[in-house]
Amino acid sequence: MEAPEVGLGVGIMSYFGNVGASKSSGVGSFTDIRPAYHLNIEERLGKLIAIGLNVSMGHLSGNDHSPTDNLNFETKVTQGELNLILPFDNGLLMKRGASIVPYLSVGIGFMTYQPFGDLKDANGNTYYYWSDGSIRDLPDGTAGAKRLNRDYTYETQLAGAQSALTIPIGFGFKLNFTDHLSARLNAFYDLTMTNKIDNVNTGKNDNYLYTSVSIHYQFGKNPDEMETPEEHDKWRNIFTDADSDGDGVKDADDVCPGTPKGVKVDSKGCPLDSDGDGVPDYLDKEPNTPKGNVVDEHGVSIDYKAIAEKAHNEARRDSVANALQEWLDAHPGKSVMDYMDAQEKKHHNPGGGNGAVVKTPTSKIPSDFASVDKNNDGYISVAELNQAIDDFFSGASDLTVDKINKLIDFFFEQ
Repeated sequence: MEAPEVGLGVGIMSYFGNVGASKSSGVGSFTDIRPAYHLNIEERLGKLIAIGLNVSMGHLSGNDHSPTDNLNFETKVTQGELNLILPFDNGLLMKRGASIVPYLSVGIGFMTYQPFGDLKDANGNTYYYWSDGSIRDLPDGTAGAKRLNRDYTYETQLAGAQSALTIPIGFGFKLNFTDHLSARLNAFYDLTMTNKIDNVNTGKNDNYLYTSVSIHYQFGKNPDEMETPEEHDKWRNIFTDADSDGDGVKDADDVCPGTPKGVKVDSKGCPLDSDGDGVPDYLDKEPNTPKGNVVDEHGVSIDYKAIAEKAHNEARRDSVANALQEWLDAHPGKSVMDYMDAQEKKHHNPGGGNGAVVKTPTSKIPSDFASVDKNNDGYISVAELNQAIDDFFSGASDLTVDKINKLIDFFFEQ
């Protein structure tokens, strides 16, 4: 929904009805044109339609002056109407932001009106139309009748105030000057549900044409004042058989636009996902994922046990590193080897005395490191650790780099 716009306009109303319908009426083409003005509020609901509320005021007039008919009237008209507007800059017929935008409209209105007639001159003399075409102050053929000239002042009320429904059908052009300022050229043909506008209650209903020019200002910021080429193509393709990504499914039905070229798709235009893990086949590095498994962005099953073990090992390693750093901070000038010696002494003499008391290990030696414990005392000493590292570099050990790192971590933990 766009920001609303308000317009003010002026124009002319032209009457179509019983009075003046005769081609021999003797009245000029522009005699019955009357000025009018209107106020308009409009809001666009989307790319395809808009609604407008219009209030107009003006006069309708008609005149006959012929050997058979001498009728005239002028009716004050006030009308309010609600219109459905179809602008052409809907992304299908025209691109948004065009300088000149045609539009159509149709609506329903309610009008009030009251007819008056020019039956007397300024001195109160009644008009009498003679067969010789003159206007006099006495009936036709009366001796001494004086000639009169119409003053076109509609002073005589012909009927009381009345009302009727109308159906306005319009066409026009919107001229965009800036993002917020525009002008309009309008033409509305109003079909009225009454034949009494001219005070002649016979024949077909009376109608009128209102042509106008107006200035409009749009308040607030319009979210799509300038449509991108992608948006334009999107709206255009909804009404065509275009297939932008060439997957065999037209854009109007394509749920997954932009499919890479050559990728197989289903009836909705979405890449196939054979194992139903949410990752399309052309991106899936594990094409046969068991049903129910949670996968990563590559379609590979996530091993939560391995993730938890890794997190545990990292936390354990951080704990050992913190203990090492605290010991080094408390013993300036000491090295990591000094710390390892201290740990071994603490293991063999936990009470701090001279006796060789062996502390019960806090962690059981993993099977991978059992061969490192040469004396089978359930504890890996500094000497045993150094020997394992030497054997690794000399090729006499079956331990890998990863296992050596884990062995060092285990040493600090025990």
